[in-house]
Amino acid sequence: MGLFYYAGHGMQIEQRNFLIPIGAEIFDAGEVEFEAVDAQRVVNMMTNAGSRVSIVILDACRNNPFRSYFRSSNGLAVMHAPRGTIISFATAPGKKSSDGGGRNGLYTAHLLSAIQTPGLTIEEVFKQTATAVEKKSGGIQWPWRSSSLTGKDFCFTACRQSHQSYRPQGPDVSELLRTCKRHFNADRLTTGRGGTALVCYEDVLKKDPTNAEALAGLENIEAKYVGWIESFINRGQPQKAQRYLASLRKVNPESPKLVELEERMQPSSVVSASQVSSLPFTQNNAFQGGKVFRDRLQDGSFGPEMVGIPAGSFRMGDLQGEGRDNEKPVHRVSVARFAMGKYEVTFAEYDKFAEATGRAKPSDQGWGRGNRPVINVPWHDATAYAAWLTQQTGHTYRLPTEAEWEYAARAGTTTKYWWGNQWVSGKASCDYQKYNKKYNKTTPVGSFDPNPFGLYDTVGNVWEWCADPWHKNYEGAPTDGSVWDKHGGNARLIRGGSFRYIPLNCRTANRSRVSSGKRGRDGGVRLARR
Repeated sequence: MGLFYYAGHGMQIEQRNFLIPIGAEIFDAGEVEFEAVDAQRVVNMMTNAGSRVSIVILDACRNNPFRSYFRSSNGLAVMHAPRGTIISFATAPGKKSSDGGGRNGLYTAHLLSAIQTPGLTIEEVFKQTATAVEKKSGGIQWPWRSSSLTGKDFCFTACRQSHQSYRPQGPDVSELLRTCKRHFNADRLTTGRGGTALVCYEDVLKKDPTNAEALAGLENIEAKYVGWIESFINRGQPQKAQRYLASLRKVNPESPKLVELEERMQPSSVVSASQVSSLPFTQNNAFQGGKVFRDRLQDGSFGPEMVGIPAGSFRMGDLQGEGRDNEKPVHRVSVARFAMGKYEVTFAEYDKFAEATGRAKPSDQGWGRGNRPVINVPWHDATAYAAWLTQQTGHTYRLPTEAEWEYAARAGTTTKYWWGNQWVSGKASCDYQKYNKKYNKTTPVGSFDPNPFGLYDTVGNVWEWCADPWHKNYEGAPTDGSVWDKHGGNARLIRGGSFRYIPLNCRTANRSRVSSGKRGRDGGVRLARR
């Protein structure tokens, strides 16, 4: 039997529940997954441990302790218990629980009492607790649970004679597993007559969701495809590698190897410091400050509108001294001339790339495509789009470095926002819940005034990927505007804030991070070009 108990602050972000450790410093929603514990990960680890009974108790439905920085939905989100698991919440999904007046919260106090009652099954313990809590709270708080327990009853104390000890019986899938193994050994992984290993192992998991042999089988399929792809890349056979890469996505679209393999198959989309000085500049004055231009694609159409950004130096970071530690120390950075997207990349622009390369089009959340900023694009897809534009135009497109992004967003200003130090409603799509509830989704690009460089939506609307990995502060940051890829973590930088965030998180100096594979409904792309 495995038991996990947590009492403290918890919150839900986009239907994911996070448990907040003591001492956590979280200033925007993008940092939650790095500073807190994903409750679903706890459940998954307990399931994978093979316990016959897994009990998860969450007395964590409190208010968001960081609500002065960002908003989150009330309470915790629904979680579905896998086989052999019961998850108990202090209150119903989306509701808040009481801390109580004693050592323990209202829920935990009654839970401890019920656990000590002789002869109660686990289900009866939680039922008795729920009844007591609802009565004590006057019907305001009612505990909730999700259970997939099977087999015999489990009791914290000795079960009554009418109850027998818990002993789950799994289905017999031995013959099906032997069939899966034959498919795997014959390399019938995702295609083939008479069945495939992928479908076979998935059938096993439908019958027995925690079957270790089937889970290992899926990992072996993934590993075999990775080996084949690496072999084709090393032999200079990109077309075959691309075909097998599509199969790998089918097996595991979240495979951590996808990013690495896709980057190896694409032209470099990040320019290092040593390369900057050797890059040729256009001879048609396209990079004059404020000049707007578009490169022609191979089919005769045009790429995104770009704005020439003049070379210069600036002070980067928390200039007002009111920001966060990750925005310090303030340091001077010199930036070579480059071009920046006039707008955030739109669905119309990105969809053309997706169609040309056979990629799935990202969801628009039902808000519309066309001239709205593309969303739900992970970092590696954003860099792939830049690489495609490079191949189409003959010019180097890429994600901006963090220094380039802040330099272009400041546009010569030293204030919190490009227009000043005070938030002005109607200047940008930010904090829709407080300032303008009609902006409860992305707005078409160019809906607000541009900054002095002629760039739109550098404040709010959607977060924008940068080339750099995350660093916890600016200690040791480069001063030449190049990408800072030394000693970085797995997360990638995002800048600019979004319509969902309070103005504090839309400041020009504000910086945040998400995993490179994150698809966010308020996460977009703006490109740079040399």
